[in-house]
Amino acid sequence: MTEAAGRAFREAAVSWRTVWNELYPEDNNDPHDDDYVTEMHRLRGLIMAQAAETETVLGMILVRLDPGQNVARPAGQLLRSIRQRLDEQRRLHWSTSLDLIYDAIKCRNKAVHRPVEVGSSWLPYSTGDGGEWVPVITLMCGQEYDVQDLRRDLALQHRATAEAVRLLRSLDG
Repeated sequence: MTEAAGRAFREAAVSWRTVWNELYPEDNNDPHDDDYVTEMHRLRGLIMAQAAETETVLGMILVRLDPGQNVARPAGQLLRSIRQRLDEQRRLHWSTSLDLIYDAIKCRNKAVHRPVEVGSSWLPYSTGDGGEWVPVITLMCGQEYDVQDLRRDLALQHRATAEAVRLLRSLDG
């Protein structure tokens, strides 16, 4: 069993680069330190789970606005349908909240569809006998991105869920 396959039994994310390097070590590609980004992957999972909560509420809002609607569709489509069905007064009143929810949907899409990249540098041992790869930067979407960025993204998801719930509740009265 390869090292990557063994990690799968630890319930850890394994980069495609790690799998490639283990299957084809002769290619001498830079390593990807999967353990280094474990917390980033955990946060990405929480972002996805929280986004699913918001998506559920968006479906409930749409059904409240138009009971015949199919809500088995992506959050972006649900949000578009909600905007179309809100009367002008409600749309103006909730515009900031709807924009926040839209931003959270875009953020969720980035967390789902963009892999985490690890940039490493080769650090030779002071003895002159070999060295090791040391992670120095993490990237998403080709830009520096780290645990703190993902924590902010998760907080955005929490705010989006709260705003969706407030909008849903406002439809009661």
